[in-house]
Amino acid sequence: MPKTNQTRVSQGKNGQYKVTIPKAFADSLDLDGRTVEWNLASASKLTMEVVEDDE
Repeated sequence: MPKTNQTRVSQGKNGQYKVTIPKAFADSLDLDGRTVEWNLASASKLTMEVVEDDE
């Protein structure tokens, strides 16, 4: 799995921003269909955490 990767952020017509998560990262975190939480860690850093379902 890559230790770092760069992707480009784009803005959709509805004003929402979109970012693509590298496949290796998403696969290693088993992200397909999961809910994630985004947080602003600093002026130049976002964090993403998988939210555990209560099922």
